[in-house]
Amino acid sequence: MPLVRGWCKEIRNEHHPLFASFVVVLLSGRKLNFSEKNSDLSWSKELLGGIAMRSKLRTHPWPSWIGFTLSLGVPLLTACGSLLTSLPPFSSSSVTVAITPSAATIPQGGSISYSATVKGVANTAVKWSIQEGSVGGSITSSGVYTAPNAAVGTFHVVATSVADPTVSAEAAVGVEPSPGTTTAAGIFTAVGNMTTPRVGHTATLLGNGKVLITGGSTDGVQPIASAELYDPSTRTFAPTGSMITPRQYHSATPMVDGRVLIAGGISGTTFVDGVTSVIPIFTAEIYDPSTGAFTATSDLITTAGSVWAFSPGDLSTLLPDGRVLVAAANNAEIYDPLSGTFTLTGPFADQTTNGPDTVTSLTNGKVLVTLGGCNCGVEVAELFDPQSGTFSKAGAMTARYIPDFGYTAALLTDGRVFLMGSDDYYTDVEVYDPDAGTFTSVGGSFNSQELAPASRLTDGTVLIAGGELPGGNGSTSSELYVPASGTLEYAGQMTRGRHSHKSTALPDDTVLLTGGYTFWSYPDLQPVSTAELYKP
Repeated sequence: MPLVRGWCKEIRNEHHPLFASFVVVLLSGRKLNFSEKNSDLSWSKELLGGIAMRSKLRTHPWPSWIGFTLSLGVPLLTACGSLLTSLPPFSSSSVTVAITPSAATIPQGGSISYSATVKGVANTAVKWSIQEGSVGGSITSSGVYTAPNAAVGTFHVVATSVADPTVSAEAAVGVEPSPGTTTAAGIFTAVGNMTTPRVGHTATLLGNGKVLITGGSTDGVQPIASAELYDPSTRTFAPTGSMITPRQYHSATPMVDGRVLIAGGISGTTFVDGVTSVIPIFTAEIYDPSTGAFTATSDLITTAGSVWAFSPGDLSTLLPDGRVLVAAANNAEIYDPLSGTFTLTGPFADQTTNGPDTVTSLTNGKVLVTLGGCNCGVEVAELFDPQSGTFSKAGAMTARYIPDFGYTAALLTDGRVFLMGSDDYYTDVEVYDPDAGTFTSVGGSFNSQELAPASRLTDGTVLIAGGELPGGNGSTSSELYVPASGTLEYAGQMTRGRHSHKSTALPDDTVLLTGGYTFWSYPDLQPVSTAELYKP
């Protein structure tokens, strides 16, 4: 697949809703001018099926460049300076494959029979396989699948046409612990619905124990300004004041005085002359729990770039001195609640990065920031020092690729940082140790954790619930990361599958999960209003 300025992205059927109707994956972390920064890269409108690249494109929060996967039997020059010749020839095959059942759940060691229907060719034979390999179980030539005895999670059965090996289908199978198996599984319980469906919203724990839900989108495209409060004592939601500006994929940071800083986000997308771009929001506002009202504060600094992300985490964090660090696409900035203004920090240590995807305050006062990297597909980690206002490199991460939607992060009780890649297949998991300044791989997860948030419980474990399955629907699977053993354990099944949702750890050792997508099929985008609680 082509690799452009450090980002590899395969075009698949489950693109993000905002870009699902376009052949091109537009991934940009800042305003670009190709004539200045990439004069050797040119794309013809005819080559890209009518989609032409323009200068100063701003689309996705991580990479500053654009990756394509094209089924064309021609070489392409990549931005890493190599000639791409490995693309398969274009296939116009009318062969189709479908698997029955398309989804199933069975216990460890259990079995289930699959059948495949092949159309468009006389030879209807298929070759069966497990996408994750032997760790995901086994399947016979006749389609009898046997779940693994030593693993739980979501795996994928694949049927490939013998007549046309370029055509295949897959079915998700959830493997649960066998009856009587002792696991870390907790209980998920549905609570009252939010006042409106939401995706791209924020869910922030307030000092009074309630959770502030702001913005997002009810249709997966247009942002809303409404906000509401979750009351854990009644397990219900109620409206509060509305934001001044409708916004989605923004940041929300609780401050020392109990107010919440709302910053950035996007207002939608545009498609002009074959170019898709997001419309960033550079305004900020403050929510006051005592009045339930939002008031305007100074704007973000436009030269720092936009502040928004599809990644599960937030791009802002509270500093020890009461200021707020906001990691924008091109440069970070700091909000001072006393003056109500933003100021630029020093530049990122690596100026080739494509923008941040996690921002985590450490116990030593510094901040760990991970950014999509440009060294041909490597994530970059940096440390921000509030005392000097500067960034420095934090050491190399162990994964030699950038997950589809960056990482999600959680601070562990011992001061280390848990990081999980946001991918819909195999997921990289690693831990950063600020004392040693190193990252350590702790293996991975075969659950679909793409666009799934992470929340730390009071016992130090980290809950990762849900995620996007291949095809776009939400997974019900959940896992707990156990720092003492460095392993992932089964944590139970949510009441309904969801991805692109939010999770908020509450003081009573429960986790609130809100909104997101349960079913996703472009253009029928239907965020949900449902919410549930996890209790270990």
